[in-house]
Amino acid sequence: MPDSNLVGQLLISQPCCKDPNFVKSVVLLAQYSATGGWGIVVNRDSKSVIMQNVMAAAGIDHDIKNCQTVYVGGPVEPTRVQVVHTMDWSSSATLQITEDLGITGDVSVLAAISQNQGPRLFRAGVGLSMWGPGQLEGEQRGIAPWTPDQRWLTVPASIDLVLTGMGDEQWHRALEASVRLQVKELF
Repeated sequence: MPDSNLVGQLLISQPCCKDPNFVKSVVLLAQYSATGGWGIVVNRDSKSVIMQNVMAAAGIDHDIKNCQTVYVGGPVEPTRVQVVHTMDWSSSATLQITEDLGITGDVSVLAAISQNQGPRLFRAGVGLSMWGPGQLEGEQRGIAPWTPDQRWLTVPASIDLVLTGMGDEQWHRALEASVRLQVKELF
């Protein structure tokens, strides 16, 4: 039985992770059930996709002055755009993940951003991280064919851990938050 409490958690790759898709990754888990789940890597910037191209592909003609970074959300559906954002903006297409964070995957959020009417903080990501039925449980338990180094560390998602910093620095902060939480739970 899947642990539905993982929704709204950050999955943090262990330092020993060797999967090139998830080395030093922080993944916001958006949905999770017996049929599988999905989330978005929030700390790996794309070297090839820029926000102007995302807007152009969505049919939005706007010259974005600040070149917002686009992130690689995961290895699945690499052309699919999802925007992780604060809940000060939402649409009927927004999936609320926590009280403060949501994900919107339609053009409404991009249109709002282009008009400076979007969420205060956001990250556009291309691609998804997905798990099939039983896969995440197997990874968490190190059950074959998965190994213990594929076990994810977890910590509740927060605006700070999801939408500030990037790359290794963001991964280190999430890792430290997870370790602090584990230590706290011991006492």
